[in-house]
Amino acid sequence: MARPTKSLENMTRNLTKEQRKQREIAENEVKALGKSNPEPVTAMNEVELQIFEKYANLNDSFNEFDSTSLSLLVNSLYQYNELNRAIKELDIFDDRRAGLVRQVATYDKAVQQHASALSLSLTQRLRMANDMAKIAIEEKKLANMEAPQVQEVNPLLAVLEATKNVK
Repeated sequence: MARPTKSLENMTRNLTKEQRKQREIAENEVKALGKSNPEPVTAMNEVELQIFEKYANLNDSFNEFDSTSLSLLVNSLYQYNELNRAIKELDIFDDRRAGLVRQVATYDKAVQQHASALSLSLTQRLRMANDMAKIAIEEKKLANMEAPQVQEVNPLLAVLEATKNVK
């Protein structure tokens, strides 16, 4: 299982100045994507809209790209809660109860899937910024390796060569 990625402010790991700079640039690019608000993409009743707004306000990194996953999460949560209420109203020996329990299990899986799809908003964006910073550092290293190498003149070798020519 992958470890959660931390933002630059929360990191305790030693980074070079170049790594820190690239990481900061990449995090700022990723954070710039999160400036819009998610909007419901499916038809919702008032209760679902309240849940949607509550989740949208819960995390300020949600943006318009998270609208679909957030809408599907809210729909699945609403259906899950409605089925749970129906199950509680039925007698424990009612034949219809087993079918509702299976449907609740299905919605439970759907809620988990949609919640994990939203993890891109929570942890994956920082991981993406980290990867972007690593790529930028590697690109700079490659550029330095491809740049023409200027042969530095060693002053001691120059003096040594000059003394050889004098004899």
